[in-house]
Amino acid sequence: MAEMILPGTYIEVRAEKLIVPGPFAIGNLGIVGTASSGDVGVVYTPANIGDAREFFGAADAFSPTAKTLVRALELAFGSGAQRVFAVRVADAGDAGAYTDGLAALENQDVHIIVVAGQGTGLAAALRAHVENASTDINKRERIGVIGSDPSATVPDLVAPDQTDGRLVFVGPGIKAIDSASGDEVTLPGSYAAAAVAGRIASLDPHVSPTNKTINVNGLETNFNGTQLEQLVTSRVLALESRAGAVRIVRGITSSTNTAWTQVTTRRIVDYARIGTRAAANPFIGMLNNTRVRQALKGSINSLLADMVEREMLVSYKLDVTATRDEEIRGIARVTMVVRPTFSIDYIRVVMYLE
Repeated sequence: MAEMILPGTYIEVRAEKLIVPGPFAIGNLGIVGTASSGDVGVVYTPANIGDAREFFGAADAFSPTAKTLVRALELAFGSGAQRVFAVRVADAGDAGAYTDGLAALENQDVHIIVVAGQGTGLAAALRAHVENASTDINKRERIGVIGSDPSATVPDLVAPDQTDGRLVFVGPGIKAIDSASGDEVTLPGSYAAAAVAGRIASLDPHVSPTNKTINVNGLETNFNGTQLEQLVTSRVLALESRAGAVRIVRGITSSTNTAWTQVTTRRIVDYARIGTRAAANPFIGMLNNTRVRQALKGSINSLLADMVEREMLVSYKLDVTATRDEEIRGIARVTMVVRPTFSIDYIRVVMYLE
């Protein structure tokens, strides 16, 4: 503050009131898989599929031993992915190689993860990765998308158990044009996962993937209504061919906790977590007093109010406090209650005839 020597009005501007959360992303996609070129374990961010082919090499003709990364990238970009982080893994063909690829993405700003061409055998590794990345220590909120194995039947399509909505299980497989041969090929659900992940990545957090289309030719298996109901009951993000396109039946996670059933709920809460961290980080190191805590509250409040305006939240409650002991220990406690919006999954029509 300026030393007051001459009479007059002196104004002190405190920058804390000017701190607002900056822009941040929630739809960055990470994909790990095998490729014919490019350094193993190095994260690359292709701007489009042409860029990806230049770096990783063109996709080879599809077979059980074909390279996985570029084909998954084709499907992801084709269904709407924009910002992609890709990692080539060793051709060992085991879980260890893909686990190493996931580790390369650990500190990257990605929110949706796919293990290219890998089915249920990698579900546990993918789940462990997203859950570990999403802790308060690592601060990388993300979900994983994985798909079914080849020729999976309805009894085969049961989503892995997990509780926090961080894993999405996709089935059945898809039909797509093989860029290497130009022929239509049938791909397992592990590739359908890449297309679904690309579609989710293209949507705002509160926009449900339910009834959204993915850019593929058809399905490995066209299940009937009863079978699709069984899949949804088994916590599978099921695909159906309807109205001339392949659509997501219901945008659900594989969570056994109904609070996290909808993909949008998980993404909205993650958006709030990421945004709160962005709003709060500039205050680290400032005084832990009432004035600064009120400024912190105002910054977080601007985030939550914007989420209400954008219809991500129905409402919220927010408080920022500290006991005297917490002040001494340097802790400011933020308590918030948020009410996420939910998408329409069902429309019940009652008709009366007179």
